[in-house]
Amino acid sequence: MKYAVWFIRLLFASWMIPAGLNHFIPLFPQPMGTQPLSHELIVALLDSHLFDLVKAVELIAGVMLLFGFYSPLALLICMPVSFNVFYWDAPLEGWTSGAARYGDSVLICNVLLCLAWLKNYRTMFTLRAEASQMKQLVLGGRVLFGAWMLLNSANYLFLSLWPSPTSAEPLATLLMNALVHSRLLDVAMVIQLVTGALILAGVVVPAALCVLMPISTCALYWALILDHQPLNVLLALAAFALNGLLMLAYLPYYKGSLQRYALSVGEA
Repeated sequence: MKYAVWFIRLLFASWMIPAGLNHFIPLFPQPMGTQPLSHELIVALLDSHLFDLVKAVELIAGVMLLFGFYSPLALLICMPVSFNVFYWDAPLEGWTSGAARYGDSVLICNVLLCLAWLKNYRTMFTLRAEASQMKQLVLGGRVLFGAWMLLNSANYLFLSLWPSPTSAEPLATLLMNALVHSRLLDVAMVIQLVTGALILAGVVVPAALCVLMPISTCALYWALILDHQPLNVLLALAAFALNGLLMLAYLPYYKGSLQRYALSVGEA
Protein backbone atom coordinates (compact mmCIF):
# COMPACT_ATOMS: atom_id res chain seq x y z
CA MET A 1 0.00 0.00 0.00
CA LYS A 2 2.76 2.47 0.87
CA TYR A 3 4.29 2.16 -2.62
CA ALA A 4 0.95 3.04 -4.19
CA VAL A 5 0.74 6.10 -1.94
CA TRP A 6 4.30 7.10 -2.84
CA PHE A 7 3.51 6.76 -6.54
CA ILE A 8 0.35 8.90 -6.30
CA ARG A 9 2.17 11.47 -4.14
CA LEU A 10 5.01 11.79 -6.63
CA LEU A 11 2.57 11.88 -9.54
CA PHE A 12 0.56 14.63 -7.87
CA ALA A 13 3.67 16.63 -6.93
CA SER A 14 5.04 16.24 -10.47
CA TRP A 15 1.90 17.97 -11.72
CA MET A 16 1.63 20.65 -9.02
CA ILE A 17 5.24 21.86 -9.17
CA PRO A 18 5.52 22.48 -12.95
CA ALA A 19 1.96 23.88 -13.06
CA GLY A 20 2.82 26.38 -10.33
CA LEU A 21 6.30 27.19 -11.61
CA ASN A 22 5.03 27.75 -15.15
CA HIS A 23 3.14 30.84 -14.04
CA PHE A 24 6.32 32.54 -12.83
CA ILE A 25 8.84 31.01 -15.27
CA PRO A 26 7.05 30.09 -18.53
CA LEU A 27 7.67 26.46 -19.44
CA PHE A 28 4.59 25.74 -21.57
CA PRO A 29 1.56 27.73 -22.78
CA GLN A 30 -1.08 28.52 -20.17
CA PRO A 31 -4.43 26.98 -21.23
CA MET A 32 -6.90 29.81 -21.77
CA GLY A 33 -10.07 27.78 -22.24
CA THR A 34 -11.99 26.79 -25.33
CA GLN A 35 -15.43 27.69 -23.97
CA PRO A 36 -16.79 31.19 -23.21
CA LEU A 37 -17.18 30.63 -19.44
CA SER A 38 -13.82 28.93 -18.94
CA HIS A 39 -12.09 31.66 -20.95
CA GLU A 40 -13.85 34.43 -19.02
CA LEU A 41 -12.85 32.88 -15.69
CA ILE A 42 -9.17 32.33 -16.53
CA VAL A 43 -8.85 35.87 -17.92
CA ALA A 44 -10.40 37.29 -14.74
CA LEU A 45 -8.07 35.24 -12.54
CA LEU A 46 -5.03 36.35 -14.51
CA ASP A 47 -5.96 40.04 -14.76
CA SER A 48 -6.88 40.26 -11.07
CA HIS A 49 -3.62 38.48 -10.12
CA LEU A 50 -5.56 36.04 -7.95
CA PHE A 51 -3.93 33.43 -10.18
CA ASP A 52 -0.57 34.44 -8.68
CA LEU A 53 -1.79 33.25 -5.29
CA VAL A 54 -3.21 30.03 -6.74
CA LYS A 55 0.02 29.18 -8.54
CA ALA A 56 2.13 29.99 -5.48
CA VAL A 57 0.01 27.52 -3.51
CA GLU A 58 0.49 24.88 -6.19
CA LEU A 59 4.24 25.37 -6.24
CA ILE A 60 4.81 25.49 -2.48
CA ALA A 61 2.42 22.65 -1.66
CA GLY A 62 3.86 20.54 -4.48
CA VAL A 63 7.40 20.92 -3.09
CA MET A 64 6.14 20.05 0.40
CA LEU A 65 4.56 16.87 -0.93
CA LEU A 66 7.59 15.94 -2.99
CA PHE A 67 9.77 15.94 0.11
CA GLY A 68 7.10 14.61 2.47
CA PHE A 69 7.26 17.82 4.52
CA TYR A 70 3.99 18.63 6.30
CA SER A 71 2.21 16.38 3.79
CA PRO A 72 -1.23 16.43 5.49
CA LEU A 73 -1.17 20.24 5.59
CA ALA A 74 0.02 20.46 1.97
CA LEU A 75 -2.90 18.29 0.87
CA LEU A 76 -5.40 20.48 2.72
CA ILE A 77 -3.89 23.58 1.10
CA CYS A 78 -4.07 21.89 -2.32
CA MET A 79 -7.70 20.78 -2.03
CA PRO A 80 -9.36 24.12 -2.99
CA VAL A 81 -6.95 24.41 -5.92
CA SER A 82 -7.62 20.83 -7.03
CA PHE A 83 -11.37 21.38 -6.84
CA ASN A 84 -11.16 24.56 -8.90
CA VAL A 85 -8.93 22.85 -11.48
CA PHE A 86 -11.57 20.13 -11.72
CA TYR A 87 -14.36 22.70 -11.96
CA TRP A 88 -12.61 24.60 -14.74
CA ASP A 89 -11.63 21.45 -16.65
CA ALA A 90 -14.91 19.52 -16.35
CA PRO A 91 -18.07 21.65 -15.87
CA LEU A 92 -16.70 24.69 -17.71
CA GLU A 93 -14.57 23.11 -20.45
CA GLY A 94 -17.00 20.20 -20.83
CA TRP A 95 -17.48 16.86 -19.07
CA THR A 96 -16.41 14.94 -22.19
CA SER A 97 -13.50 17.21 -23.12
CA GLY A 98 -9.85 16.18 -22.97
CA ALA A 99 -9.32 18.74 -20.21
CA ALA A 100 -11.87 16.97 -18.02
CA ARG A 101 -9.59 13.94 -17.71
CA TYR A 102 -6.89 16.13 -16.19
CA GLY A 103 -9.32 17.83 -13.83
CA ASP A 104 -10.72 14.48 -12.70
CA SER A 105 -7.23 13.07 -12.18
CA VAL A 106 -6.02 16.02 -10.10
CA LEU A 107 -9.02 15.95 -7.76
CA ILE A 108 -8.97 12.15 -7.44
CA CYS A 109 -5.25 12.16 -6.57
CA ASN A 110 -5.79 14.84 -3.93
CA VAL A 111 -8.72 12.92 -2.39
CA LEU A 112 -6.87 9.59 -2.41
CA LEU A 113 -3.85 11.15 -0.73
CA CYS A 114 -6.06 12.73 1.92
CA LEU A 115 -7.50 9.28 2.58
CA ALA A 116 -3.95 7.92 2.91
CA TRP A 117 -3.36 10.42 5.75
CA LEU A 118 -6.90 10.11 7.13
CA LYS A 119 -5.68 9.39 10.66
CA ASN A 120 -4.12 12.86 10.73
CA TYR A 121 -7.45 14.51 10.02
CA ARG A 122 -9.72 12.55 12.36
CA THR A 123 -9.59 15.01 15.24
CA MET A 124 -10.78 17.78 12.91
CA PHE A 125 -14.05 15.87 12.59
CA THR A 126 -14.66 15.60 16.33
CA LEU A 127 -18.44 15.84 16.62
CA ARG A 128 -18.52 18.30 19.54
CA ALA A 129 -15.14 19.99 19.73
CA GLU A 130 -14.53 22.39 22.61
CA ALA A 131 -12.02 25.18 23.03
CA SER A 132 -9.59 24.62 25.88
CA GLN A 133 -9.54 28.30 26.96
CA MET A 134 -11.90 31.30 26.99
CA LYS A 135 -14.84 29.02 26.26
CA GLN A 136 -17.51 31.70 26.55
CA LEU A 137 -15.64 34.07 24.25
CA VAL A 138 -15.06 31.30 21.71
CA LEU A 139 -18.73 30.30 21.94
CA GLY A 140 -19.79 33.86 21.19
CA GLY A 141 -17.39 34.10 18.26
CA ARG A 142 -18.52 30.75 16.92
CA VAL A 143 -22.21 31.63 17.07
CA LEU A 144 -21.60 35.04 15.51
CA PHE A 145 -19.44 33.68 12.70
CA GLY A 146 -21.68 30.68 11.99
CA ALA A 147 -24.82 32.81 11.88
CA TRP A 148 -23.08 35.39 9.68
CA MET A 149 -21.94 32.78 7.15
CA LEU A 150 -25.31 31.04 7.18
CA LEU A 151 -27.35 34.22 6.68
CA ASN A 152 -25.00 35.67 4.06
CA SER A 153 -25.11 32.54 1.91
CA ALA A 154 -28.87 32.04 2.43
CA ASN A 155 -29.44 35.64 1.35
CA TYR A 156 -27.45 35.09 -1.85
CA LEU A 157 -28.99 31.70 -2.68
CA PHE A 158 -32.62 32.10 -1.57
CA LEU A 159 -33.68 35.30 0.21
CA SER A 160 -32.29 38.40 -1.56
CA LEU A 161 -33.00 40.58 1.48
CA TRP A 162 -29.96 42.76 0.78
CA PRO A 163 -27.88 43.21 -2.39
CA SER A 164 -24.70 41.28 -3.04
CA PRO A 165 -21.47 43.32 -2.89
CA THR A 166 -20.68 45.22 -6.07
CA SER A 167 -17.77 47.41 -7.05
CA ALA A 168 -16.91 50.27 -9.34
CA GLU A 169 -13.35 48.98 -9.66
CA PRO A 170 -12.81 47.28 -13.06
CA LEU A 171 -10.79 44.29 -11.79
CA ALA A 172 -13.16 43.63 -8.89
CA THR A 173 -16.12 43.74 -11.29
CA LEU A 174 -14.31 41.53 -13.80
CA LEU A 175 -13.59 38.84 -11.22
CA MET A 176 -17.02 38.99 -9.61
CA ASN A 177 -18.78 38.71 -12.97
CA ALA A 178 -16.65 35.71 -13.93
CA LEU A 179 -17.45 33.98 -10.62
CA VAL A 180 -21.16 34.66 -11.05
CA HIS A 181 -21.34 33.62 -14.71
CA SER A 182 -19.37 30.40 -14.13
CA ARG A 183 -21.59 29.58 -11.09
CA LEU A 184 -18.44 29.16 -9.04
CA LEU A 185 -19.81 31.76 -6.63
CA ASP A 186 -22.90 29.55 -6.21
CA VAL A 187 -20.64 26.65 -5.24
CA ALA A 188 -18.80 28.84 -2.72
CA MET A 189 -22.09 29.99 -1.23
CA VAL A 190 -23.42 26.44 -0.87
CA ILE A 191 -20.21 25.53 0.95
CA GLN A 192 -20.60 28.62 3.12
CA LEU A 193 -24.23 27.70 3.85
CA VAL A 194 -23.39 24.18 5.00
CA THR A 195 -20.29 25.09 7.00
CA GLY A 196 -22.01 28.10 8.55
CA ALA A 197 -24.84 25.85 9.76
CA LEU A 198 -22.33 23.36 11.19
CA ILE A 199 -20.38 26.08 12.99
CA LEU A 200 -23.55 27.62 14.40
CA ALA A 201 -24.72 24.20 15.61
CA GLY A 202 -21.29 23.38 17.05
CA VAL A 203 -20.89 20.24 14.91
CA VAL A 204 -17.45 19.27 13.48
CA VAL A 205 -16.44 22.90 13.92
CA PRO A 206 -12.66 22.50 13.25
CA ALA A 207 -13.33 20.85 9.88
CA ALA A 208 -15.98 23.42 8.94
CA LEU A 209 -13.64 26.31 9.79
CA CYS A 210 -10.88 24.74 7.70
CA VAL A 211 -13.19 24.37 4.70
CA LEU A 212 -14.32 27.99 5.03
CA MET A 213 -10.83 29.52 5.23
CA PRO A 214 -10.12 29.52 1.45
CA ILE A 215 -13.45 31.29 0.86
CA SER A 216 -12.66 33.86 3.57
CA THR A 217 -9.23 34.38 2.01
CA CYS A 218 -10.64 34.94 -1.49
CA ALA A 219 -13.29 37.32 -0.14
CA LEU A 220 -10.56 39.30 1.63
CA TYR A 221 -8.47 39.40 -1.55
CA TRP A 222 -11.44 40.68 -3.56
CA ALA A 223 -12.34 43.36 -1.02
CA LEU A 224 -8.88 44.51 0.07
CA ILE A 225 -6.81 44.17 -3.11
CA LEU A 226 -9.41 44.73 -5.84
CA ASP A 227 -12.44 46.54 -4.45
CA HIS A 228 -11.13 49.09 -1.89
CA GLN A 229 -14.58 50.05 -0.57
CA PRO A 230 -14.19 50.63 3.18
CA LEU A 231 -17.31 48.71 4.26
CA ASN A 232 -16.50 45.67 2.11
CA VAL A 233 -12.90 45.71 3.33
CA LEU A 234 -14.02 45.94 6.96
CA LEU A 235 -16.47 43.06 6.61
CA ALA A 236 -13.96 40.87 4.75
CA LEU A 237 -11.26 41.59 7.34
CA ALA A 238 -13.66 40.78 10.17
CA ALA A 239 -14.73 37.49 8.57
CA PHE A 240 -11.14 36.47 7.84
CA ALA A 241 -10.02 37.39 11.36
CA LEU A 242 -12.92 35.52 12.99
CA ASN A 243 -12.23 32.47 10.83
CA GLY A 244 -8.54 32.51 11.76
CA LEU A 245 -9.02 33.23 15.46
CA LEU A 246 -11.56 30.45 15.81
CA MET A 247 -9.16 28.04 14.13
CA LEU A 248 -6.52 29.07 16.67
CA ALA A 249 -9.03 28.46 19.46
CA TYR A 250 -9.46 24.89 18.17
CA LEU A 251 -5.76 24.43 17.42
CA PRO A 252 -5.39 21.10 19.31
CA TYR A 253 -7.81 19.53 16.82
CA TYR A 254 -5.45 20.41 13.94
CA LYS A 255 -2.32 18.88 15.45
CA GLY A 256 -2.56 15.75 13.31
CA SER A 257 -2.67 17.77 10.10
CA LEU A 258 0.28 19.87 11.29
CA GLN A 259 2.73 17.02 11.80
CA ARG A 260 6.04 17.74 10.11
CA TYR A 261 6.81 14.23 8.89
CA ALA A 262 3.54 12.32 9.07
CA LEU A 263 3.34 8.67 8.02
CA SER A 264 0.70 7.65 5.52
CA VAL A 265 -1.25 4.40 5.53
CA GLY A 266 1.09 1.41 5.24
CA GLU A 267 4.13 3.30 6.50
CA ALA A 268 5.77 2.49 9.83
